[in-house]
Amino acid sequence: MDLNIEIKESKIFVSWLDMKADYYILFMKKDDVFYECAKVYSKNFVRLSLLPYGEHECFVQAFKNGRLIAQSNRHKFLFDTVDVEVCHENNGNIKFMYSHCDEAEGYRLYKNEAGVGFNGCKNSDADYLNFKLGEEKEFKIKPFVNKDGERKFISSSPVVNADSNKFESLSVYKSYNYNLFLSWNFNEDADGFLVYTENSEVPIFETDDNLRHYLSLYDYKGATKFIVKAFVNTLNGRVITAVSEKVSLNIRKYSKPLVSLIIPAYNAQDYITRSIDSALASDFSNLEIIIVNDGSTDDTQKIIDWYDKNYPNVVSIVKQNGGVADARNAGISAAKGEFIAFMDNDDLIRPNMISKLYNSAVKNGCDVAIAPLYRIIDDGYTTHCELPFVEDIPIDIDKYLDIMYTPGYYNCAIWNKLYKASLVKAHPLGLLKYEDVSWTPCILSYAEKFCFLKTPLYEWDRKSRPETFGDVLAKQSEQDLFEHRKQAMLFFVEKGNPKKLEFLKEIAKRRLLRYAKKSSNDDYKKLIKKIDKY
Repeated sequence: MDLNIEIKESKIFVSWLDMKADYYILFMKKDDVFYECAKVYSKNFVRLSLLPYGEHECFVQAFKNGRLIAQSNRHKFLFDTVDVEVCHENNGNIKFMYSHCDEAEGYRLYKNEAGVGFNGCKNSDADYLNFKLGEEKEFKIKPFVNKDGERKFISSSPVVNADSNKFESLSVYKSYNYNLFLSWNFNEDADGFLVYTENSEVPIFETDDNLRHYLSLYDYKGATKFIVKAFVNTLNGRVITAVSEKVSLNIRKYSKPLVSLIIPAYNAQDYITRSIDSALASDFSNLEIIIVNDGSTDDTQKIIDWYDKNYPNVVSIVKQNGGVADARNAGISAAKGEFIAFMDNDDLIRPNMISKLYNSAVKNGCDVAIAPLYRIIDDGYTTHCELPFVEDIPIDIDKYLDIMYTPGYYNCAIWNKLYKASLVKAHPLGLLKYEDVSWTPCILSYAEKFCFLKTPLYEWDRKSRPETFGDVLAKQSEQDLFEHRKQAMLFFVEKGNPKKLEFLKEIAKRRLLRYAKKSSNDDYKKLIKKIDKY
């Protein structure tokens, strides 16, 4: 159980081999004694902030069923920079907390002034500094000593942004069966969150999931007020860096559909409530949520009916089972929004996903807006669909088609995008098994411009259900898999924009070559030659 220590900018990441433990405890040395400074449940790493300048030593213990099952070696390392955390206080005041340096006689705050650069503006002899925030956004902290009548700097922090560490949105809405749910959007990296009721000193919920933004609330009244606090792990334990405003039950505002979010549902009673809740928590007020029940045989429709009854922006559609593509097409036909997005019934969207994509698409006059996504697995979050494009500008769609299915850019996801509704209604999905692989290149070929945002906004959850449709496909015979993939490739080559045929042929060949490398079926190479002749 060896430790790995990595310094990223001014943060320390301590990682170790996953021992399948219930939790891990990180011990750090302070004044020649090891103290517990962080406890994590769902990760095999800890991030540390505000670490004092100088040498450090640490180790990790792993626990299972309350028993110590493993302990790492002790690891020494040197921290020779300055970390800063920004805390917003009342009346526009900001508090800078920073790494302690034993040698320092003081700490100087620098602010970046337009046209001038960084200038020193305030000193402190403590490990924090209060400042009245003006128009300046970027700051640095430098510890110093006085020598021969001059100020000598020991080190410097990276640039920190004063707009960081804020709760951008916080809401409480009614959830299924008249429970409640809490949603928040935090705009900076935290190590976790604590949730309190207004008068409680002990949190009712805590998580070391720094990307968490949703919490089901049971047995609370609508008048109950809730507070969320963000924390970071430090040598001295958790330090609160942001506190939300108090929030109680909100009334969902809705006037007209500008965006339609389509959710196909099939036997989803165990997880669809969470997905609908995350859509309702969107900070985009004019969001139409269309839920298409594709012939479920469990209580999925009962749950959908409850939301349809209690929320004016929820639309329920019931149809015979025809598959996910058929369900999405039913939603497309009913959609009233100017733009359309898709979501699966076991995934989540972040509260600002729709507003971010919509605002970028409208501002840039684009047919499609795209962002990366998080894939959630047992080991946590991984980022997918990252693309090498400048953020938030109009880009010719050929730039996207040119890299699609090249190594590192296997981006066929249907749900991390916002599409102009007129485009989607004119070119619905094909009723195929690989509906995303077949439709995504097709619909993008009819777009002219797209815009890209660099922050992941969709959460593709692979933990909620024991088996997904992709898992079912993977169990089929090699020949059946080939036939499904063949239909998908031929769909977008034949149904896509004729003006983009050469792009579509190249995309199909790239994808087929990828399949062929993992298969002994020579039909892939034959299909490549066939497509080449289109």
